[in-house]
Amino acid sequence: MSRISSLFLYVVCLGLTVFALLGSAARATETGGAISAEAFGDLPNFRLIKLSPTGKRVASLQNYQGGYVLVTQSFDKAESDAVYVSAYKGYEIESVRWVNDHRLIVTVGWTERDGFLRYRMSRIVAMNWDKSNSIQLLKRDLKSQFHSDVISMLPDDPDHILMGVDRSKTNYPDVYKVNVNTGSMKRQVRSRASVRDWWADGKGVVRMGMGMYKLRNRLIFRNSADDSWRTLAKYDVIKDDVPFTMAGFTEVPHVIYVSKLDEKGRKAFYRYDTEQEEFLEKIAGHDTVDVSELIINDKGGLDGYRYLDEMPHTVYRNSLYKALQKMLKKNFPYKQVQMVSKSRDEKKFIIKVMAPDLPGDLYFLNLETKELYKFNETHAMLASSKLSPMEMISYTARDGLAISGYLSLPRGVDRETAKNIPMVILPHGGPFARDSYGFDYWVQFLTTRGYGVLQMNYRGSEGYGTVFEALGHHEWGRKMLEDINDGTKWAIEQGFADADRICIMGGSYGGYAALQAVVKDPTLYKCSVAFAAVTDVSRMMQDDRHFLDYRRWQYYIRNDDLGFADISPINHVDKLNVPILLVHGTEDVRVRYDHSKAMAQKLKRARKSFKFVTLKDGDHHLSNQKDRIKFLQEVEKFLAKNL
Repeated sequence: MSRISSLFLYVVCLGLTVFALLGSAARATETGGAISAEAFGDLPNFRLIKLSPTGKRVASLQNYQGGYVLVTQSFDKAESDAVYVSAYKGYEIESVRWVNDHRLIVTVGWTERDGFLRYRMSRIVAMNWDKSNSIQLLKRDLKSQFHSDVISMLPDDPDHILMGVDRSKTNYPDVYKVNVNTGSMKRQVRSRASVRDWWADGKGVVRMGMGMYKLRNRLIFRNSADDSWRTLAKYDVIKDDVPFTMAGFTEVPHVIYVSKLDEKGRKAFYRYDTEQEEFLEKIAGHDTVDVSELIINDKGGLDGYRYLDEMPHTVYRNSLYKALQKMLKKNFPYKQVQMVSKSRDEKKFIIKVMAPDLPGDLYFLNLETKELYKFNETHAMLASSKLSPMEMISYTARDGLAISGYLSLPRGVDRETAKNIPMVILPHGGPFARDSYGFDYWVQFLTTRGYGVLQMNYRGSEGYGTVFEALGHHEWGRKMLEDINDGTKWAIEQGFADADRICIMGGSYGGYAALQAVVKDPTLYKCSVAFAAVTDVSRMMQDDRHFLDYRRWQYYIRNDDLGFADISPINHVDKLNVPILLVHGTEDVRVRYDHSKAMAQKLKRARKSFKFVTLKDGDHHLSNQKDRIKFLQEVEKFLAKNL
């Protein structure tokens, strides 16, 4: 392995002949003055990049004139001049996968309307790398919502994949073997036992299913295609402890990888004997946080695992990856390094190098030639010299709970010199999600404008163990918000934030918090920015009853002491006495545009200070480049006026 650890870093200029640089990817970095809202609002130059199985070809989603197109190219000198660009007008490219070195499958999605409802649809297109022989898979009269459930890529079969499609019963898929060249399909497994999700092992044999009905889950399993299905577990997701969650198949047919809570209440991974119904050894765990995932190879071997405390970590068990990790850390000290894609023989890799003040540089690693080439940047317009580092912090909530978070300060300002600066409090969405260490374009946009930014992982945030996550149950409109406000008070007490110049800003649940946290403490903030915010919890619950798992969601939010009306900002406009910026997309399928529209009407009738910005055709995630730019421009003007 010494040859790997001795690899040197060889950087070439942007414009490697192997890759086409399209649209905004080819523009030079801004110099002098602040980085513009337009530069921050640009979509990343690359959203996805994947090597073919042999590593001889590459497919990427590249930003071209504000939208993503599929670009396929070759490393072969005989094909190096060939660049193929595929665009799907009216559709969003959701994923791209190589079936073999010649053929790919592309998942496209779009939004459908049914009255006031907005929901996503998806289909899969198979095509050759040169755009020829493009066909839609599952083209028969199948009216299901999603045709994107790829259960196995069947690595040993270059012509087929396994797909789940609810042909027999809505939302409960059958499994079909689909020919990617012709579109022909043959059923392998019939829908059964209310199974919504199927898993296949490394050989492409479907051996696990998850059945769900109302609040009950059921796991079914078999050792091989010739064995009968048997029930591994059945439980109520609210009343019962979850016995385990499926994580993957091992080399032994009756032994699987599972996750469950360990003795400290953290998510850990184990080997589980399905015949003896007993847990074997713990294979991945951490003392203070959850282990997020296992890295399992196609043969069922364990290559490593990942966890996230204040920073993301990968622990490798595989000797090759250990050596690669050591070499990459040496070449990129104090940076986050991610292996984005690899060839099947593990000789060629796409590497992404990141940091809070480094949006992402892309490298091609070739172990055969012992070279590491930088070929592009995800945000070529953002100069790292003007971006800010991120510092990990913690504080204590009013009930004694420890809350972790991140503090980002304008470039050149640190905790020692940060005295009474204007501050933006930025709670995350979800709410069962979390903020992490790394580049965040909202954060960096704000720090380059001279604002400090405080993010916190309030109770209910994931990754800190089930006990911490469960503390968020029924606290949607109460203790979660108290944690956020307590973080604001901490920033004031530390002397970082000027108490007279603090704004709260967020999206989705974070947008809800940007309004309701002001309701809970009307004196703490001087303004509020709410993007795609839930403003009426009762309306949200009415909308969500049309979708699966509504009962689980309702249980999570319900509070015996506070009704949905009590925790809805739209019912407390009288307490919103600060300037408010509402921004919402008309095609938001997660939180309906009507939330902000109704809120704006109430604010107007109450003669409050507010501005309502409508993003026509905008979605819940600011996926459109023009919407990102518009949002940041409006935020910049609003904060400059009110802080």
